[in-house]
Amino acid sequence: MVDLDREEHELLARIARQWYVDRRTQSEIADEFGLSRPKVQRLLDRARATGVVEVHIDVPLGLDLDLEKRFVDAFGLKAAIVSPSVPDADEQRSLVARRAAGYLERLLVDSTVVAISHGRDVGAVPRHFRPNTAIDCVFASAMGGSPRVDAPTNPNETCRSLAQRCDGRAESLYAPVYVESAEVRDRLLEQDAVAHALKVAASADIALLGIGGADDSCTMVRSGCLTKAEMRTLRKQGAVGDVLGNYVDINGAHIVAPHSSRVIGLSIDELRAIPTVVAAVSGSEKPRAILGVLRAGIVDVLILDESNAHMVLDLARTGGN
Repeated sequence: MVDLDREEHELLARIARQWYVDRRTQSEIADEFGLSRPKVQRLLDRARATGVVEVHIDVPLGLDLDLEKRFVDAFGLKAAIVSPSVPDADEQRSLVARRAAGYLERLLVDSTVVAISHGRDVGAVPRHFRPNTAIDCVFASAMGGSPRVDAPTNPNETCRSLAQRCDGRAESLYAPVYVESAEVRDRLLEQDAVAHALKVAASADIALLGIGGADDSCTMVRSGCLTKAEMRTLRKQGAVGDVLGNYVDINGAHIVAPHSSRVIGLSIDELRAIPTVVAAVSGSEKPRAILGVLRAGIVDVLILDESNAHMVLDLARTGGN
């Protein structure tokens, strides 16, 4: 603690007790001590700065607030939520999904529109989503789906599951995420049902996204949207990961590949226009994908596991290559 003369120390202690222990307002304290309210605020700040007041926060096991703050500062995020790392991939996904569900619950109010992506991490969120009250909100699919993956991975199913748990409404997009050609895509986008669903998603207040990798076992390959050969071509172009089928390199630059004109979903620019984009991600293969997407300026809130958090920060510090 900073050395203080007796008179100042006593004044700081008295005012600090009134504020922190007796829970009196600054106006009440100002009246009692014959001070202005701004003067009381300055004295409270000095009590903290000199060590007259020390704040202890009892942090639960596994919560690393310093790591979250480093992440926010490094990437200019609104928030970062880091879950403890565990060896089992399914359990890890569940821990991240639980935190994503809790964050979503805190954000939602009536009339909120939430755009939803595909992926296993986002698909795990509904299992943990339990709002205390009914919320008249809309969950809208931000991209097409694929019949070749389990239901929890498809955005339509995730939207329905989330809507059921809060008495909200699901806006489904009945189209595949990839089609045969740009011409087919254009014809589909002329259909009212498809165009309307994407318009709702683009007008969202919040987006809940997964971050996909660029390995041969990523969701886009497993779902049959891209072949392994196409994925290898993307990697040669520098692709490290994607959001909604939009691939980026390690520096966040959008990779415009031949398949890009066949995607049915929101574009990167449309995502950037959504006020709060939340990404939930787990998986040991994801650090480079996470870094690329963060550098693309798409994500506002990132929810991830501790291992990925450390690896992404290390990658960013060394240039990411």
